Amino acid sequence: MQRRLFLRSGSASAVALALAACGGGGGGADGVGNLATGVGSDTVGGTSASTTRPAVDGPDSYPFGSRLDAYVAGILPSAAAEQMDAAVRRAYDAWKARAITDVPTVRGGKAVRFGNSTAYLTVSEGMGYGMLIAVLMAGHDSGARALFDGLLTTVRARPAYSIPDVGRWLLDWRLTIDGSSTDAAGGGWNAMDGDLDIAMALLMADRQWGSDTGAWNYKQEAVDTINAMKAWNMKEDGTTKGMATPHVSRTSDYMTGHFRAFKRATGDALWDRAIDRSYELIDRMQTVYSPNCGLMPDFIIHTDSPNPIPSPGGYGDFVDTEGFYYANAQRNPWRWGTDYVTSGDGRWRDVCNKLVGFVERDCGGDGSRIAAGYRLDGSAIDRSYSPEGMIGPMLCGAMVDPRFQGFLDNLWNWNANNFTTDYYDSELQLIPMIVASGNWWNP
Repeated sequence: MQRRLFLRSGSASAVALALAACGGGGGGADGVGNLATGVGSDTVGGTSASTTRPAVDGPDSYPFGSRLDAYVAGILPSAAAEQMDAAVRRAYDAWKARAITDVPTVRGGKAVRFGNSTAYLTVSEGMGYGMLIAVLMAGHDSGARALFDGLLTTVRARPAYSIPDVGRWLLDWRLTIDGSSTDAAGGGWNAMDGDLDIAMALLMADRQWGSDTGAWNYKQEAVDTINAMKAWNMKEDGTTKGMATPHVSRTSDYMTGHFRAFKRATGDALWDRAIDRSYELIDRMQTVYSPNCGLMPDFIIHTDSPNPIPSPGGYGDFVDTEGFYYANAQRNPWRWGTDYVTSGDGRWRDVCNKLVGFVERDCGGDGSRIAAGYRLDGSAIDRSYSPEGMIGPMLCGAMVDPRFQGFLDNLWNWNANNFTTDYYDSELQLIPMIVASGNWWNP
């Protein structure tokens, strides 16, 4: 299965295509500039990394396992809290040992490995996942803040240098094996999903550790990234966009729980519109194009028209599976189930009910039998293996309704007993396990 598509050409046109393939960008196809700031350097937010103060350990305001904020809706697995916490701790320790690496070209920098690639060290989505995991696991891992700051050091040392004006607050979407930025790797463009998670993690870090000590003002860094995404990745009506093709929108960028946090942090009504627009688009996909299954595609096109449609292929990741529930959309139940249990917004319960209800029927309640992807009519793409990256996010989708209790328990047990440390799949298991165990919280 081809999990991700990354173009390897360094030409200007291919760089724009690579950006869309990772779901980033904004501003139209002519928005290609070159602000070579930070390429191959150790700069962090315009300041040498060597001049930052060392990270400060603790105190942790929201240590793992404390469950200070009860979920407002939904259900949890039937397992005891202590049992679930133990499973998450084991998974985290295994993930950290395999995933985290030093960045040779960034002093003090850390990165989440991009699998077993010998060409690329990391991608921005992985960096976002790592920062979320680190801030959530403080209290179990005494080195969580140091890890978080190491990841942030790399993020700020490798800005999206091709994006005018606001690129310094966004991350170059792919780094070479030594951690450098080059036109042949990420090209200095951002990927929205990575920056969305980075901004959310920064807001969480402000709650966890405060912004008055250590090397970073987490709150200000978060607001700077949020505003940069508003300028580059968003339309005024709340629609996310891709740079090469601004009418293309990736459904897994509809991180509605993050949008709520951004609204609280900035007071900007754009993020309310982003939630409404995300629901409008997903409801159309489920109602018009998958009425019997409640599925949604990886990408939607013609979002600037009255009639958006699933991508026929060749617009987002530039593959023919863009109109399927596949390697991007598989993350959606994690995002929307998490939002529902913490916000109580019934729209996302309804969306997940349709989707999870179909998947439960399709696999007979046995998560190991979930297909690696589905066409919108419900036909399976591949059943030759148990896809961890598809099974993990379904945990959060099944949390929205008591009728899924048996399925949720099955999914929890399978993920807890079949955790992988392979990139992308491991993060798509670990973060949903944190959510399902009751350990997610908002800034």
